[in-house]
Amino acid sequence: MDKAKAQKLVELELAKMSDAPNSIKCAILTDETIERSWGWVFFYQSVDFIRTGNFRDMVIGNAPFIVNRHTDEIIETCTAYDIKHYIKEYEQHLQSAT
Repeated sequence: MDKAKAQKLVELELAKMSDAPNSIKCAILTDETIERSWGWVFFYQSVDFIRTGNFRDMVIGNAPFIVNRHTDEIIETCTAYDIKHYIKEYEQHLQSAT
């Protein structure tokens, strides 16, 4: 899978989230995407915040998505720790699976 397809998968997840009542439309922060040999980490934020930069429009508690380029797996991380923690945890999971 390439980055464009991975991004499309995350955009579909964000669209599902925005279908809920009173939900906020979000978009991927493309400049913040992290690439690894196994795939990508995609960050997102509300469309209004991206457009205005106004902190009142900012979504909090939005966990980044990990997408595996080999399996098409999408994993929503958490926000309790820095993203480096979740990347390391995912890489350990991949190593133990081989």
